Amino acid sequence: LSEDFKASVWDEGKSAWLIGLNRSAYETFMTQSEVRELRKQLFDAYRLRAADGEFDNGPLAIKIAQLRAQRAELMGYKSHAHYQLETRMAKTPQAAEDFLLRVWRPGIERAREELADMQTLVGDEFKVAGHDWWHYAEKVRKARFNLDEEEIKPYFALESVRNGAFEMAHRLFGLTFEPANIEGWNPVVTSYDVKDADGTHLGLFMTDMYARESKRGGAWMNSYRIASNIGGERIRPIIVNNLNLSLPPEGEPTLMRFSEVQSLFHEFGHGLHGLMTQIDYSSFAGTSGSPRDYTEFPAQILEHFPAEAEMLAIYARHYATGELIPDALVERMQIASNFNQGFKTTEYIAASLLDLHWHMLTSEDAAQVTDARAFEKEILAGYGLIEEIEPRYRSQYFNHIFASGYSAGYYAYLWSEILDADGFAAFKQAEDIFDPETAARLRKWVYEAGG
Repeated sequence: LSEDFKASVWDEGKSAWLIGLNRSAYETFMTQSEVRELRKQLFDAYRLRAADGEFDNGPLAIKIAQLRAQRAELMGYKSHAHYQLETRMAKTPQAAEDFLLRVWRPGIERAREELADMQTLVGDEFKVAGHDWWHYAEKVRKARFNLDEEEIKPYFALESVRNGAFEMAHRLFGLTFEPANIEGWNPVVTSYDVKDADGTHLGLFMTDMYARESKRGGAWMNSYRIASNIGGERIRPIIVNNLNLSLPPEGEPTLMRFSEVQSLFHEFGHGLHGLMTQIDYSSFAGTSGSPRDYTEFPAQILEHFPAEAEMLAIYARHYATGELIPDALVERMQIASNFNQGFKTTEYIAASLLDLHWHMLTSEDAAQVTDARAFEKEILAGYGLIEEIEPRYRSQYFNHIFASGYSAGYYAYLWSEILDADGFAAFKQAEDIFDPETAARLRKWVYEAGG
């Protein structure tokens, strides 16, 4: 394990390294650890959480699905998915499923090739399993592209990455982020007064970047106050971005994997959607009111920026020396950018298909489901999911669809990739990722337009 990771998970009170189920720490350990048995222990703990005894969420998931199916039927719809998708871009569950399957087939085929590459590396020592994937994928990447995650991270310190996102917003839209002296709910929370190019106050932006026991996992944006302008009372929003990075020892930098850099820019896109909105009614301001399969577009388009050469020159500097990230390293990162995409695509679409099937149940079909895991296995086996890949979320901890508004809508991230690819292509065609005319259209028709 790298020294910075060990330092971030050291518990002084217990005199031990503690690895919990935080996704950032989980993936880092699964990638770095050479001890196969420990990887299996953590892998099983992660995927089997909330799946046993009094803490089993399976019965709750079933009950939620049953109640949603009953409600949809009362409202005249065949299923909850039909009810939800009527106002979304996909329109029907069948359209959403067909879309996913067009990507699923080549994705799982590529995943099988990735698995074969890892097995070749391992040889006859053992059969590669799910708990081996992160570790041996990194070894294949290093051998094939001469690229090591630990070589990249020193150029992506949190403070520099965050400032880079702010500078991107300034160059695109003229925004400024001034530190605000506001006490947060935790000492790690930082606050910023966001102003438009003319100095007008747009909103308060807060960031909570670190994992802790009292905080749920993942990355997300919240609106603590949504913008509105009714009866001449102009109310501006309070927006927060959350990540779950491992907190380093005091005085040490927070070094980020590039996937975490992309997550920061993604959530910042949601944040800008909330901050820049000029819609009068709060029910349609910011991210409110928009179809779920559109909501991710304003976030995902910003994921294209951090890897661009013009952007890297702004923020990607070595935390200790200040050296700009070398061109040769950037080139290797770009060549390897689609590495392991079969795995990433398969685990994501597996979860998306699972979501659709929970919510395509009629009330009669939902009443027949008695075992959440058995239902899950039957659905995913039907699509040919290989045993070495888990869905990104099992039903018992699939917070997105059972507690966070993504029911019958987890496919939205992939759907929005079409939109964000087209959107960023406009900047590339202008031969300037900060092109003022393109940025002005993005501002007016996306970020200011809310939902």
